[in-house]
Amino acid sequence: MKLKKVLLRNIGAYYGTQNEIDLDTTNGQNVVLFGGKNGAGKTTLLESLRIALFGSLAYGFMTDNEAYYNRIRTIFNRKAVETGESTYQVILYYTAIENFVPTEYVLNRSWSLKNNKIKESFHVQRDGKELSDREIDNYQNRLREEIPPRLFELCLFDGEEISRIVSESQIPQYLNEAGKVLFNLDLFSNLERDLQTFKTHQIQKQDSSEDEKQKALLEEQLQVAQKKLSSLFTEMDLLSAESNQLKDLLAELKNDFEKHGGLQKDKREKLVTEVNSIENKRKHNTDQIREFVQTLLPLYMVRDLILETDLQMETEKGNESFEYVQSKLNSQIIKDILESTAKNNIGTYSDSLSSTVLENILDVIKPKDSVLIHRASFAQKSEVRELLSKINKVDTNYYNSLYTENSQLLEVAQTKRKQLEDNDKASEFKSILEDIENTSQLIEQKRMLIEQKVEEETLLMETIRQAKIDIEKIAEKLLASRKTENSFSMADKLIKVSLRFRNMQLRKKLDQVQNEAIKMIHKLFRKKDYVTRIYIDHETFELNLFKGHEVIVKERLSAGEKEMLMLSVIWAMFKCSGWRLPFVFDTLLGRLDQDHKRELIKQFIPNCGEQVIILSTDSEITIDQFQDLKPSISKCYTLEFNTIESKIEIHQDKYFNLQELELA
Repeated sequence: MKLKKVLLRNIGAYYGTQNEIDLDTTNGQNVVLFGGKNGAGKTTLLESLRIALFGSLAYGFMTDNEAYYNRIRTIFNRKAVETGESTYQVILYYTAIENFVPTEYVLNRSWSLKNNKIKESFHVQRDGKELSDREIDNYQNRLREEIPPRLFELCLFDGEEISRIVSESQIPQYLNEAGKVLFNLDLFSNLERDLQTFKTHQIQKQDSSEDEKQKALLEEQLQVAQKKLSSLFTEMDLLSAESNQLKDLLAELKNDFEKHGGLQKDKREKLVTEVNSIENKRKHNTDQIREFVQTLLPLYMVRDLILETDLQMETEKGNESFEYVQSKLNSQIIKDILESTAKNNIGTYSDSLSSTVLENILDVIKPKDSVLIHRASFAQKSEVRELLSKINKVDTNYYNSLYTENSQLLEVAQTKRKQLEDNDKASEFKSILEDIENTSQLIEQKRMLIEQKVEEETLLMETIRQAKIDIEKIAEKLLASRKTENSFSMADKLIKVSLRFRNMQLRKKLDQVQNEAIKMIHKLFRKKDYVTRIYIDHETFELNLFKGHEVIVKERLSAGEKEMLMLSVIWAMFKCSGWRLPFVFDTLLGRLDQDHKRELIKQFIPNCGEQVIILSTDSEITIDQFQDLKPSISKCYTLEFNTIESKIEIHQDKYFNLQELELA
């Protein structure tokens, strides 16, 4: 596709019907240069190209719905709306190669505004012939297949966006998405998705077995888990890079501190060790005092009462003996004893005598003045006796000495802490110490985040592993149950073949991109041989730079070098894809120094195909860069907003305040 001309009528700041811009280029002069300050209509021009080609699809809408018309309403010229203009129009002329023959197209997309309602009309001419409604539908379907909106978006480059892709580690994501579109691999992705959809619909339609449904569900879950794992790897790589940078910074800070303050550091560490030793001793003393206060001190304070309790229990012990004897003896037992021991067994003893003997015996052993209080068991008596023994061993002077020692140690610790504080306040390295502390905290935070991500990775890996095992089991079960090939197995085979082909094609194309990109880098970089090799991982799309065998960290590239790197890779992808599309660069040179600007203008832009559209501000391309670019310029325009008439004025063959130019 090659753009020839665009006509804007009451679109954005382009008021009126005479806003015509010739975009045609010639061999050797492939550049159309637009100069304009912010708000001069450059963005409106790009948006108009997208709308002319794709209509509602340019905004992601599949049909001309209300949301699409609301977006269209925002690009209508305000003055035209206020004055009651009813026609708003974008006409695009372009050339395409069809069946090896150049074909001229004119796309006329217009809107009428009546009673605050918008109606869109779309007309297409092919080689001067107006197409019918059916032919227009066929044309739009073919255009969306051959040049989808995503592919056209890849031709539009923003200098700031290019640098951000590198700085925010989004190169893998960009290469993955761009590779699918540029190398036509999205067609196979769509095929695989359609086949998967077919399988799902057939399962639902034919009420297939639960195994088929479970397998489809597991495959869907597996895809979700694999996408999450890929995103997790990217996050972990970014966290690891940030952590390594912080570790390098911490090493530098520590090196500076030790280099310039070694003696001071030794003294401080000695004081810190002494303070820690004192605090440990005070803690040990405090623990002993606390244990005494919490256990023995309350009992020690009532030690006299405990002693009385022990004596009372000992007294009650005699009473227990008395009660035991009393329970075992009675008058009859005494009588029997007396009679059995009487000599010659002569005579008998009366009951009164037996009772008297019993009472006398009990009077002998009965404790005097005994009052029963506790009736303690043997175990309880032992506990009281052991407790009394511990209390008797308490040395109050020892705990008093601990209090005294702690007070003395506290004074010593306060003195040493004061020395540390004075040392830190007076130290010229206080800021370094603070930086070391802050950096250490950041490193710890990154470490914890990485550990969290590793745990998530482990869970995802286990989920993926188990899903694959379950899928394999179900697949084997299904395969065993099928006697012949059916639509499901055929779809599975097609998906596998498509995946294998995509991987092979992608590997081949990325190898070509590596080779072409390094050639362009050698032309553009001021530091010659700074990058000797590029490697793009075929699975993760990670881009690595090498100088010999040494890996070059992309984050250490300058802003200009990052932009040159990304431009080289993008250019290589387009070259290897074979697409012939116009390139549009917005603020391309904004972040580049003079040398890089010169190399980009002389080496890069002339090799960007048949048509390059450059949108520039007055500060981006100066007279020097303009002179370097002039041999490649086919058309030149300056877009200027007329504040009095509230519209854009288009000045051809003029770049800002430079004299009108004759472009050969």
